[in-house]
Order: sequence, then C-alpha cells, then structure tokens
Amino acid sequence: MTGYVFRRALQAAAVLLAITAAAFGLFYAAPSDPALIACGPKCDTAQVEAVRHSMGLDQPLVTQYTDYLRGLVAGRTIADVDGSSIDCAAPCLGYSYTLHQPVLDAIGDRFPVTLSLAAGALVVIGVLGVGVGFLAALRRGTLTDRLLSGFTLVGASVQIYFLGYALQYLLVYASDLFPLPGYSPLGDGPGAWAAGLLLPWLVLGFVNAAVFARLARAQMLETMHEGYVRTARGKGLGVLRAHLKYTARGAAAPLVQLLGLEAGALFGGAFITETVFGLGGVGKLAVDAVVQNDLPTVVGTVLLAAFFVVVFVAVADLVVAWLDPRVRLA
Repeated sequence: MTGYVFRRALQAAAVLLAITAAAFGLFYAAPSDPALIACGPKCDTAQVEAVRHSMGLDQPLVTQYTDYLRGLVAGRTIADVDGSSIDCAAPCLGYSYTLHQPVLDAIGDRFPVTLSLAAGALVVIGVLGVGVGFLAALRRGTLTDRLLSGFTLVGASVQIYFLGYALQYLLVYASDLFPLPGYSPLGDGPGAWAAGLLLPWLVLGFVNAAVFARLARAQMLETMHEGYVRTARGKGLGVLRAHLKYTARGAAAPLVQLLGLEAGALFGGAFITETVFGLGGVGKLAVDAVVQNDLPTVVGTVLLAAFFVVVFVAVADLVVAWLDPRVRLA
C-alpha cells in the first residue's frame, strides 16, 4: 500500500506541475494585454511599457515561469503599477490589479462560501444519490424501482439554473416555505448558516445525486451476481446483511471515484449555483474575473479548481485501493 501511495503522490505532483504550465500559458495566450489591463485604458504607450517592466513581463518567458513556480512555493514580491512593491505570500497565485489585492486573498475571502456550499451538497449527493440507487437495486422490477428510476431521470435531465430559479420562486417568494438563500458565517450561528444554504444544497445535490443514483443502481445489480455474494447467501446470510457487507463494498469503487471527482469540482467553485442564488463564492469570483478580463484571478481560480480535483481524485483512488487490493497491483 505504501508503494501505491507513493506512486499516486508522484502522479498527482506531475499533473499539478503540468496544470501550472498550462495556466501560466493561458495568461499569455489570452488576447488581452496584461500590462494594458493593469494600467487602464487611459495609459499611453510609454506608461504601458513602464507597467510591463514593473510586472516583469519584459523578462524571458522561462524566467517568468520560474519566478511563478517559486512564488507558489515560497512567495514573491510583485511590483504594482505605481512602482511600489507588494508582498505576495506563498502560495502566491498572482496579484489582481482589478481588485487591488493578491489573488489568494480574494479567493480566501470567498472560499468559506464555496466550502459551505460544497460540503452540504456532497452530503446530499452521498445520502440521496447512493441511498436511492441501492434501494432501487434491492427493489428491482417493482413499482418502487420504477418510481425511483424516474426520479433520477428527471434529476439527470434538469438544468441547475432552471431548477434553482423555479424552486426559489415557488418555495421562497410564492410560498415562503424556505428562507431567502444567502450566506451567513458559521460563527453567526449554525441555524442561520444552514437556513441560508438549505435550498442551494438541495438543488445542487439533487442534480448531481441523480447521476450517482443511476450508477449506484447499475453497480449494485452487477455486484449482486458475483460469486462471493452468492456464496454468502448460500451460507445462510440474510439478504440485507449480505448486500450491506459484500455487495455494497464491491459496488463502492466507481462511486468513490466519481464522488472524488465531483468533490474536487465543487470545491473549485459551483459558479452556476452561486450565480443563481447570489452567493459570492469562488465560482462567482471566476465568472466576474472573466467578464472583467482579470487574467491573474482567472489563472488563480483555474489553479485552485485543478488542485482540488487532483487531490480529491488521488484520495478517491487511495480509498478504492483500500477497498479492492487488486487495484494496487495495476
């Protein structure tokens, strides 16, 4: 197991290094001039060149990339447009000349919103998605199975923005059954924190849980016919106990991998959900950065999302290796 962990760690590090190179290239591949954006539309050519020099954009590309990697590990000093120095602590994701603050600080201000939204949605996905899928498999061919399968089909087909706006109108404005969605820090009280995020949790979780439910049902049905499950049943083990002890574990591997991928994407920012419900999370920050041509923030949020995807997928692979020792030999 130790060797497998070491190999996965090296693979994750290599992927992250490749992503930093791609994100750095995005900064230069964009049609907009970073120096012109930072200086503003009123700057003349001489001022733009001065800003380009202060930002280090006149240095060789390899030097700039080396400084960028060094900043991620140890931090670096960035020159502002007026020539002053800005300390950017590690991991330095750059400086937003639009927000006038380091990108990491801008993300840090909004990350509690994304963290709260992602954590609640993952609970809904795990409980609703896996639970519905396993129940449908156990009741295969019955009315319960057909109703649950129809339920998941609706969830897999509907769009988050449509469901979010529709439920917000019906449950908040028309009937007043739910409080107005919004974010309250957990320090203000768990009740206010959960109340403002309840509807976003349900909408985001329901749409993603539908995919998990269908996959869980398919995996459960496939594993039910494995030899070791039939052997356990033949030795007198009850139906429910046999499926909980053997079938569930055998069917868990692809679900864990998909959940890891979904967790990484959610922690990187659920920009549609955040936009629909007016939540100022990392996803909304990324959308605003694209609209405003804030290239350092765009690159920083891309790196953040990639980091979480790589980390959660690696963790999911380790869990799968623990569940199925055969994976460690692959």
